[in-house]
Amino acid sequence: MNKLARSNLFTTLLLAAILLPGIVIADQLVMKNGDVITGDVGKIENNKVYIKPAYGSEFSVDLAEVVSINAEKVFEVELEDGRKMSAQIAGSAAEGEQTLISDGAEMSVNTMMLTQAAQPAPYYSRSSHVDLNMTWNDGNTDSKNNLLFADTRVRVGDHRHLAELTIARDKTNDVTTKKQDLFRYSYNWLLSDPWYLGATASYERDPIKELDHRYMAGVLFGRDFIKDSNRFLTASIGIGYSDEKLAGISDSGAVGLWNLIYEHDFREGALSFFHNHNLNYQFYGDNNTILKTNTGFRFDVIGSVYTSISFRYDYETDPAAGKKKYDTTLAVGIGADF
Repeated sequence: MNKLARSNLFTTLLLAAILLPGIVIADQLVMKNGDVITGDVGKIENNKVYIKPAYGSEFSVDLAEVVSINAEKVFEVELEDGRKMSAQIAGSAAEGEQTLISDGAEMSVNTMMLTQAAQPAPYYSRSSHVDLNMTWNDGNTDSKNNLLFADTRVRVGDHRHLAELTIARDKTNDVTTKKQDLFRYSYNWLLSDPWYLGATASYERDPIKELDHRYMAGVLFGRDFIKDSNRFLTASIGIGYSDEKLAGISDSGAVGLWNLIYEHDFREGALSFFHNHNLNYQFYGDNNTILKTNTGFRFDVIGSVYTSISFRYDYETDPAAGKKKYDTTLAVGIGADF
């Protein structure tokens, strides 16, 4: 081998040594029309496969139009017959079928039986928001309306923590018309996905409604009905104990609990819808039923900053004498997620 050949061989080997470690084998979809799409397969849901190519944003294709799915990562797979497993999708085994590799064993399933495939949830995750709504009027009407709302959801392994804080202050012509403080905390133990056991506690005061205090603590049993990258729906029922002082009268006893949370992201999270409500039924006194709801939208502005619009509805079947059964609040403001 002459010097030139040895030099060319050395150069080739050097380039290979530099470049090959940086090469990432992309996931691959083979379509019925012959197209081959490479990128990062993110999930399968609602009969669609989502893939993010290196050259652009994530998009979806109809599962029925896919011949083969080959993805390197392991997914949490749910089949049409209800079976669930952690598996890698390793291409087409035969026409209309995909090969799944779970615990080192291969199995073939009909492509349309892939109801859902999602990447495993991270061990730790957190989502938090802070909304501030303020309205100040001066002139013929002197009023100040302030509403601060903050919420957070933290998951650590099989443990989930949810907390909410509401501080509302309204004043018209120097007369305070609202002075509400509400804190709520819930703990969920995800013992058998999607089912969970948990506990909850809350504290509320509103002197304008003659509510000196209302404490509540209880246990929950719930289920996550929807939990994917764009939607979250959970509901729980439970029983607890409440202590309150309303219109100068102290009372306490057992309560029935119902809670629902629904969130839906649109346009890759640029627009978000949210709704949650809590219902407490008191098995004591006049059997007061207490409902609190919060429904609205968040619109991304820049970075983690967004504008929000929300409608709050609070209702009690047996308020203090002379007080209305309901309170409504339409709030427009600004917030941030972190």
